[in-house]
Amino acid sequence: MENNNELNDVLSTDECCSETCNDECLCRVIDCLCKNRQGPTGPTGPTGPAGCCGDTGATGATGPQGRTGDTGIQGPTGPRGATGPTGATGAQGVTGPTGATGPQGITGPTGATGPQGITGPTGPTGPAGTPAVPLDSYAMVHDETDSTVANQQPVLFQTTNLSNKISYNPTTGDFSIPEKGIYIIHWWINVRHTDKNVSCEPRALGIELHQFWPNDVLIAHSSTHNKLTSCDTGTINGNAIFEAIPGASYRFINTSGLDISLVPNDLYSAAVSITRIV
Repeated sequence: MENNNELNDVLSTDECCSETCNDECLCRVIDCLCKNRQGPTGPTGPTGPAGCCGDTGATGATGPQGRTGDTGIQGPTGPRGATGPTGATGAQGVTGPTGATGPQGITGPTGATGPQGITGPTGPTGPAGTPAVPLDSYAMVHDETDSTVANQQPVLFQTTNLSNKISYNPTTGDFSIPEKGIYIIHWWINVRHTDKNVSCEPRALGIELHQFWPNDVLIAHSSTHNKLTSCDTGTINGNAIFEAIPGASYRFINTSGLDISLVPNDLYSAAVSITRIV
């Protein structure tokens, strides 16, 4: 009880521990209480001068590496830099296979005609050629009669329509050709045979073109298309291309094996034309 009164006296004063505390244990308690009793904070005093730097301590061990952070968003593309120098050309690779031919493009427009070049020097005049021979040898004859032509005798056309160089003799039936060359000849003759002893037995009637002079040469043969009786009339048509020798003569010969008669057809009974073509 005496100690409690002494404790209250000490706590009621501003002193914590004094000479008035005779109990050592009590004094310790009082000192502890005095330390825990906090008064108002006083003003901060001025900062004292910095002390000198102490020695650097030893470097500690490196800690473990932290995890990689997330990739940030891509920033805007920066301006294009200047083109660098061209590198050296690499070695040429092997040639690849040829591809398929593509479709042909449309034809482009024709370009303008270029200027005409200068005329070259005139060369020497060549020798004169052989004068050309005009192909003006021709003849045309016809007949209007109903004359009889004996077997193996020439047909005698009576009228010459025109002729140049080629001449015709109506007495002998000869065409005379003065120039060598290639000639074309056409003929037609209306005929009827006169053999009354065959009781109108059908027969084919024929005409042949012969070279007569300088020797006899057969050139072409023609005949009626059908066999005829003595009551029928037929037409013998023919044509030929032959090479003539200068001065040769040509005839149409009755080779029917019997006499024949010419038969006018409206007006003409026969006609022949001959022309040089080479």
